[in-house]
Amino acid sequence: MKESVPDRQGVALVALFIVGNAIIYGMAWRAGRDVWLSFLLAMGLCFPLILLYARMHSLMHGQTFSEGMQNLFGKWPSRIITLLYSLYAWRLGSYVVKDLTNFIQAVSLEETPQVVTAIAFAILIVWAVKAGIEVLARWSSLMVLVVSTVLVLTLLLAIAQVKLEEFLPVMYDGFGPVLLGAFQIMDFPLLETVLLVVALGALTKQNSSYKVFLSGFFLAALFLMMIASFSLAVIGTEKYTTSYYPIFLATARVDVAQFLTRLELVAGVMFVVGGVLKTAVCLLAACKGLAHSLGFPDYRFLVTPVVLSIIPGSQWLVKSSIEIEKNATKVFAISDVLFQIVLPVLLWIVAEIRISRRPQH
Repeated sequence: MKESVPDRQGVALVALFIVGNAIIYGMAWRAGRDVWLSFLLAMGLCFPLILLYARMHSLMHGQTFSEGMQNLFGKWPSRIITLLYSLYAWRLGSYVVKDLTNFIQAVSLEETPQVVTAIAFAILIVWAVKAGIEVLARWSSLMVLVVSTVLVLTLLLAIAQVKLEEFLPVMYDGFGPVLLGAFQIMDFPLLETVLLVVALGALTKQNSSYKVFLSGFFLAALFLMMIASFSLAVIGTEKYTTSYYPIFLATARVDVAQFLTRLELVAGVMFVVGGVLKTAVCLLAACKGLAHSLGFPDYRFLVTPVVLSIIPGSQWLVKSSIEIEKNATKVFAISDVLFQIVLPVLLWIVAEIRISRRPQH
């Protein structure tokens, strides 16, 4: 069954996927008070790669990633490529589930084993992945409005506690921390957008890849920059750079006439919403890639075992809060550079060469 996504829903899917589980962490904490500069730099550095992702998607001509790779590279090379991205998607999905379960245990269900929460998420994600990319895109178009509206309103309620002097002096520690902060944001979450090339499939309108990828990317990046900068201005540079969940702390400061309080729960719910969507997209990409690499025409019968495998995966890959924080705020792991930059660039170059050599009709 061919799945297609309208442009507006595609933009929402890209935006919510990028925001995903990143919204709760201290993004670009290495930049300190210059976090906003790191975001602007990261957006500029990511722009050519997002264009490349959009170009790769447009080269599929409405086909799935697996079909497009097979047409461009042949049967066995395409199976190897899709298998590699399937493993990358599964690993990322496992990391996101670990983020979700660790966060829930840390802030609310302290006595509940993380594996119990992981099972609950896995059951929900099985349904979401089987529903397909069209349902995920429609759900995203609704939830991206809810997430942005609720979180922006929540932080605006804390505007009286904003201290603009936290941003001064600009670049006091030099350009190095700004660059490291930009690399952090590029690795997680901006360039994880590459998985949408695998999962998204066809768009309703032809030649909409650039609109969908670029619009969703810039919306998400600007939103995250606003949230991160606002949080730093509310809780201060020191707490922003040393806390596990600084945005959660910033929303906890909201206190309107002792009536509106404890709104950090809102940030937590939004984090879970984005995390579930991101995990579902990751596992959808993993299932599609695995089905093609094994030679199966449909991926849905693989959904349940693949999704359930993230339960042990989320427990084995990362074992502590310190490891989770380190993984979420690292500066470009080698494996991420391979899947986010090196492989896409190589695939694009080879694809452009092969297409240019085909006879024109």
